[in-house]
Amino acid sequence: MDLDKLKDDPAMRSEIAADEGIRSTPYKDTRGNWTGGIGHNLSAHGMAWSQIAAWLKTGIPDKTIKTWFGEDIQAAVQCCDHIFSGYAALPDEAQRVLANMAFALMYGLWDWLDLRRHVEAGNWKAASGDILQSRFAAQDPARCRRLAARMRTLG
Repeated sequence: MDLDKLKDDPAMRSEIAADEGIRSTPYKDTRGNWTGGIGHNLSAHGMAWSQIAAWLKTGIPDKTIKTWFGEDIQAAVQCCDHIFSGYAALPDEAQRVLANMAFALMYGLWDWLDLRRHVEAGNWKAASGDILQSRFAAQDPARCRRLAARMRTLG
């Protein structure tokens, strides 16, 4: 799929929103980072504590959440395009699965050497196994089982 179309793919956007959840009140994620909206890492984006404290009282505006979500999806797709050789030519479903993972992990996917090798070789069964054997799967098992199953169906 054309990467510009992928960034706006309604099915992928809906799935990522469901996986991440939508929270208008900032919270600390499992690593202690302030997060809000749809998995938007406020700490990594240099959000000032005064702004986070204000949103703890008032909530994050929907328009802000929507803007962040679009930017974060774009960043995830760009991340995949950098990490996976030939990403734009992969099957649409593989692009969606990897973008979903990158949304949560971003450049942490760079260290998944076996996954990268299996994706680039089109070995979808092995790539599926890489997802299931990951630390990410221990943190988000339902998401990873679903993503791995979709990867496995590619071949």
